[in-house]
Amino acid sequence: MSDPGETLDAMKVHMSFERATKNTIRFAEDEDGQPDGHMGAPALVTLYLQKFAWARLGKPERITVEVTAR
Repeated sequence: MSDPGETLDAMKVHMSFERATKNTIRFAEDEDGQPDGHMGAPALVTLYLQKFAWARLGKPERITVEVTAR
């Protein structure tokens, strides 16, 4: 497990379909199945993806989000 004070260049977070809203699809961070080094506490918690973008991705039930630092 990573040190909470460690600085990372990138982080991957797995998320699952939670529900549809009027114009978006709501994804929630998975509680388990996260990549090695994930701290255990939610990093993104909730992500809203526009329905047109979700459709372009093939309407997935699960997505992986990569956050990079520059």
